[in-house]
Amino acid sequence: MNRLPLIASGLITMVSVVLTPVLGALGAFQNGNGPVPSRELFLPADYAFTIWSVNYVGLFALGVWLLQRAQAANPRARAAAPWLAVTAAANVVWIVLAGSVALTPWTVPALIVMEVAAWVAYLRLMVPRPAPTRTERWLRVPLRIYLGWLSVATIANSAAALNALRWSGWGVSPVTWTLVMIAAATAVAWVVGRLAGHDNVYRAVFVWAFVGITVGQAGTPAVAWASGIAAVAVLGMIGWTWPRSAPGHRSVLV
Repeated sequence: MNRLPLIASGLITMVSVVLTPVLGALGAFQNGNGPVPSRELFLPADYAFTIWSVNYVGLFALGVWLLQRAQAANPRARAAAPWLAVTAAANVVWIVLAGSVALTPWTVPALIVMEVAAWVAYLRLMVPRPAPTRTERWLRVPLRIYLGWLSVATIANSAAALNALRWSGWGVSPVTWTLVMIAAATAVAWVVGRLAGHDNVYRAVFVWAFVGITVGQAGTPAVAWASGIAAVAVLGMIGWTWPRSAPGHRSVLV
């Protein structure tokens, strides 16, 4: 069976993952999520961005996995491979764009490409037959974390792009818009998590982000309190749906 597509996708994924933090170290990546205008309040404390290390390690491991000879006979690996390469390569593009305020609006389509490709890869990897190996099941976990973080980042990045375009907010204060974004993110945690079979790994990333916002925006009490309440709400979702999120629970998406 032809392994070249798998090898190409694996190498693109691995190289892209290595390039991304290197570009960040060179200064293309600022404040953990690109240049953030001062009125952007949907922003966690710096420590929250350490989750990118989990994302990168997970994507790199998936790239290595694709290179293994055994995956040539794995229909899930063949189906997911190009999409993993696309999301990893788009991450490089996004991080370059995020290094410039002038280019910040263009980070939104790059992030959308990252997220759509990651979701397609997720759906391809979640097909239950043939039964996945233990390694493959574990490799799904960082991809689910990555998807959770991309979902949060899409909301934050869109706000940063609008700010870079000097959007007035229709006269609504930044605090009010941030409260709307927190509510929207909470709804996404429920709806998308539900569609993904009550994927509580995905939802847990929202808790991480909300706690980070609570810490990072302590100087803006309304935002800090709202994000803290949102963190508790998503924890409640996780606790409530835990029995239905057991391995083997069927996703609505798959």
